[in-house]
Amino acid sequence: MLRRIGLFHTLTAADTVTGYKGLGINGYDGSGPVRWCLDIIHRSGVGYQKQPLIEAMTDPVFGLPVARAHHLDEIYPPEQMENWIRLDDEARTELIELRFTTCTYEQLQLVSCAPRYRMIAEAVERRVTAATQTTGSTEEGTGATPTGRYGDR
Repeated sequence: MLRRIGLFHTLTAADTVTGYKGLGINGYDGSGPVRWCLDIIHRSGVGYQKQPLIEAMTDPVFGLPVARAHHLDEIYPPEQMENWIRLDDEARTELIELRFTTCTYEQLQLVSCAPRYRMIAEAVERRVTAATQTTGSTEEGTGATPTGRYGDR
């Protein structure tokens, strides 16, 4: 997994990715698999790019030996877990839970930031714009635009 960490930077325009080992989850025998929870946090107006990330993580040659955990759909309906994706291994001993969220950083938006944050906001804007242009269009349901601009929706 650690060797694939770069995927979060190259395939998504996430501001931060945090992770922790979670507690057990329904849908498995016994205490369940080792559950790795990854919170992938984006600023508002930036598409999540879920599908390219999942394709890279599950790539048969370079990815991890995991697949979508569709067996959990009855317990956790996809329409209620729209921005959560669960991947597990064939033996169901490991579970990776990807949670895509949006956060608004008022102090880092170019239109409203304080002068002392201007250089940081401009650098972040360049990175987001470059990442969204590289990955293409946005995903449905995120309300994001390919420009990565904060006010565009």
